[in-house]
Amino acid sequence: MSQFIKSYKRYLLKHFFIIPSWLLRILLPLKRKSIRGFKIDYQSYAYINLNPKSTLHSVNDEDLPKIRRIIESNKINSRLSLKPKFLVNTKDHFIYSKNTETKLLLREYIPNISNPHKIILFFHGGGWSIDSVETYNDMVKYFSDYLKIRIFSLEYSLAPENKFPNALLEAEDAFNWLINNGNSPDNISICGDSAGAHMVASLSYKLLKQNSEMPNSLLMIYPPCDPFFQKESIELFKDKYFLLNKDLYWFWDRLKNNKENENDPLFNHLKFDLEKKFPPTILVTAGFDPICDEGNAYAEILKKQGTEIKVLNYPTLFHNFAFMTKLNAAKSAVHSFLDEYKKIV
Repeated sequence: MSQFIKSYKRYLLKHFFIIPSWLLRILLPLKRKSIRGFKIDYQSYAYINLNPKSTLHSVNDEDLPKIRRIIESNKINSRLSLKPKFLVNTKDHFIYSKNTETKLLLREYIPNISNPHKIILFFHGGGWSIDSVETYNDMVKYFSDYLKIRIFSLEYSLAPENKFPNALLEAEDAFNWLINNGNSPDNISICGDSAGAHMVASLSYKLLKQNSEMPNSLLMIYPPCDPFFQKESIELFKDKYFLLNKDLYWFWDRLKNNKENENDPLFNHLKFDLEKKFPPTILVTAGFDPICDEGNAYAEILKKQGTEIKVLNYPTLFHNFAFMTKLNAAKSAVHSFLDEYKKIV
């Protein structure tokens, strides 16, 4: 790529969110392929194309701590999530995970007006290996303000230093901490984004199987469900729409502790084998997401088990759109699924 094109792209990226859509189409003409009857949202596709492709899949485990810090800094500074309309305060709690013998950050988000009883336990995304409570700080503030509900965001331990099921066990400890601190499980909902949505499903399965107290509802935002990569969308949307297949393989491999994990329903959600149902559930998918088909397949499994589940598909969007509400289509979609979430939380 010539130096001029690189400079031009950097300029467009720097001013991206103040460029009107009509002008963006002139400054960055892009051809979009129609897949399954839809084209990806133009503004989203332009943003994806202006950013360099991920090279995370080539990172050695020993270099990952340094790369995490760089990624976190870049994501925080990019400010891709809209600011909340009203003030949202935060309060940091530090809880002890008896399962992993680790002290964990659990950040509480407190909107200016909130239901005094309802709370949400949130798990961030990042392929179980990157990102943090801080990375997702703006997004969770926005969610908390929009929903008018307190949210607790967990800083779980990352892979590969902490293999499966460490993060899951810490998620269970966080859920129990909320209950032990005076919150009825009937007033607790659990929500997660991407890898965090996988944790929502895993935790719900674990609680149900051991006949523990359950949350009142679930929100899973484009969960990865299948470490075998069997669905059509994996090939259909690879390498062009933000989530690269090489990164996806790399994420699962960082999490996996042993070969047996691949057939464990806590790890591979398409192996779900309980006859009990989950609490009311919303599952969000994006049409240009390589993992959208496995999310739909998982939803069908839950439906057959009797779960009251609503699948909300946004056919012109891509993986990780909920993190990017400065994109017009992403903002509209986030408002749409949060409006539905309000009905069950």
